[in-house]
Amino acid sequence: MTTDHIERDRHRRQLALVEAGYDRMAESYLASKPPLTPDVEALLQHLIDGLSPDAPVLDLGCGAGLPVARWLAERHPITGVDLSARQLELARANVPGGVFIQADMTELDFPAGSFSGVLALHSIIHVPREEHLPLLRRIHDWLRPNGRFLATWPLSAWEGTEASWSGWGAPMWWSHFGADMYEELLGQARFTIEIAETLQTQDETWRWMLVRNAVREGG
Repeated sequence: MTTDHIERDRHRRQLALVEAGYDRMAESYLASKPPLTPDVEALLQHLIDGLSPDAPVLDLGCGAGLPVARWLAERHPITGVDLSARQLELARANVPGGVFIQADMTELDFPAGSFSGVLALHSIIHVPREEHLPLLRRIHDWLRPNGRFLATWPLSAWEGTEASWSGWGAPMWWSHFGADMYEELLGQARFTIEIAETLQTQDETWRWMLVRNAVREGG
């Protein structure tokens, strides 16, 4: 078996663990979600500032659709992507106007310029970190000129598995760098950072970054 085959097989097994974990704890995870804080709602508003009402937005790792996808769907056409079939069942009930796709975000293939805004909140951390830069470059291409991308990043690097994440009885796997590395990766993906804030929600602290893609030549 080649190295590429070994890596692809490892990737499939890791994502299958993430999918099964979120399927198992979907309702409990949703119940733990706090309402939007003023700080987070302000960042979401920055994401869509200046967009026309028909401008499409992509939510990578949309989960059960609450509270973020519903907030966005009240303002723009929303497409949500998630690995978990059960999470998406809940999202379709919670956000009936949205379009929801079950997929590995690294395998999505949207045409260039498909979206005016993209967000990925607490989700890219479940993608193998060696694939983060290629994913960021694809997100850049999916955005229309001057489109914005909002994402959350952990403060420190880690990769590993928990057998029972936060006592929910479901396994989970993460893979990520620290927040400072994501500033470098976003620059390599040709994004310009507009906002970088460290916020605490419940008992977790994340770096929130709002970035904008460069105008394409001739655009």
